[in-house]
Amino acid sequence: MMLWTEPAGRVHPGRTRGSTHFSVVKYSETAYSEIRRFVVVFNKGSFSQCVPVQTYRRQGATKSGVVVKDHAVIYTGGEHDDPPSLLEGEGITKQALRVVADGDEALDVCSRINFGKTYTVEHNVKVLSIGTIAPEHRHLLENYWRSAHQ
Repeated sequence: MMLWTEPAGRVHPGRTRGSTHFSVVKYSETAYSEIRRFVVVFNKGSFSQCVPVQTYRRQGATKSGVVVKDHAVIYTGGEHDDPPSLLEGEGITKQALRVVADGDEALDVCSRINFGKTYTVEHNVKVLSIGTIAPEHRHLLENYWRSAHQ
């Protein structure tokens, strides 16, 4: 989990939407910042390649424009806990990935991991670990990521 800032495109600067903050940056461009969650796919030395975890404003993979085949449910829980149910009409076919939480951290039941987007996260930024992918699901993480990029 980390503070993530990226270009916002055409939006109304100086406003907030949920946990997202819009601001005007250099060259009068707009950026937005929010707390984002990522799963590390590969550690590359001074940076990691990561995939995002989002709820899409609690719409999961039913949100318009989402590529459903690139998504899976991701959840925190114990070894014998069942994953959260899919949202009505969601259509996700990938097996859910369980996260073994650090302390009392928990993912929202609408959390979805997007294997279709890869982000680079430098190792010199502040992050908070919320857990690790359960050992029995690590092969799914790598296979789903590779499949989304072929």
